[in-house]
Amino acid sequence: MKGLKKYLKYVKNPKLQLVKSQLAYYYFLHGILYSESDIYQSENYMQKALDLGLKFKQNIAIAKLNIAIASLSKGNKKKAELLLLEAKKTDIHGLLHEQIQIIKIQMKKMNIGNRQNPFIRI
Repeated sequence: MKGLKKYLKYVKNPKLQLVKSQLAYYYFLHGILYSESDIYQSENYMQKALDLGLKFKQNIAIAKLNIAIASLSKGNKKKAELLLLEAKKTDIHGLLHEQIQIIKIQMKKMNIGNRQNPFIRI
């Protein structure tokens, strides 16, 4: 990650220095860089990358998975479900299968937390 950050800093003005496809991957790499520290910043970069057009389906699946995680953390479960479904469809080789399953388990735990305890009398 340190090396990635170092090389991304060399690009001072990405909109002028890079072509459209390079700019998409520039934002994608920034999204990966911020995915551990600031999920909302990562979501913005991943959305920009998707809008500009990533070429490889695996990268599209990773971007959608990151946006789904950010949507889930905001509490937007429907959007997260749709993005997870899209990520699963674009993940041809099944490399993200485990991560998608983990997110689905987290979504189910969120459902359990929202239900009222039947043993508590009001």
